[in-house]
Amino acid sequence: MNTKIFFQILTLVALCLFGSNFNSAWAIENKSRVVSGYWQSDTTSYTFIAVSHSSLSGLASQIGLVVNAIQSDQTAFGTAVTFTISAGSTQRLFVARTNHSTINSTNIPTALFIIGTTNFKHGHIRVDPVASNPEFGVDPDLPPSASTLENRGFRDITMLNYWGAVTIEANTTGFAMEFIGDMHDSAATSSMDDSVPVSGVN
Repeated sequence: MNTKIFFQILTLVALCLFGSNFNSAWAIENKSRVVSGYWQSDTTSYTFIAVSHSSLSGLASQIGLVVNAIQSDQTAFGTAVTFTISAGSTQRLFVARTNHSTINSTNIPTALFIIGTTNFKHGHIRVDPVASNPEFGVDPDLPPSASTLENRGFRDITMLNYWGAVTIEANTTGFAMEFIGDMHDSAATSSMDDSVPVSGVN
């Protein structure tokens, strides 16, 4: 991918994320969800994401989350991945094409995969909590008798660390992904919503 195309993609992603012509019909708030404005997969590229639980005081020792790769037409790319991450651990996840020769569960058995068509697809990543009340949950490592206020931990996916990259395989280059609503305290504009697609060349 040449530099000109790279900066065109970044500019378009920025316009989609921070444009001023959004209304509130489909708002995705960032107090309990995390989004990334761009992923892609085709015969020459894939997307890598890592999620880390940094064991902060006040967080539950295990936090459940659901990761969706939403295409630019607002349909799902492959099947969403649901998993639980434990304190002090990192979970790797790949968004890739079917029958990728190296990015697969045989070669990377500890990773998770969202697998879809080999055609060029792109869109945004949406991460949702598994917990129905993520702000206030019981620490699952404690016995039920220890379920006191002091022993509760937040099951808050926004307090996890997210990082990732779109990888262009031919020349092993790519670009980093930005996550809105995660521990790094990125934030969407107050008027942002998804009535206009929040991804890629839209």
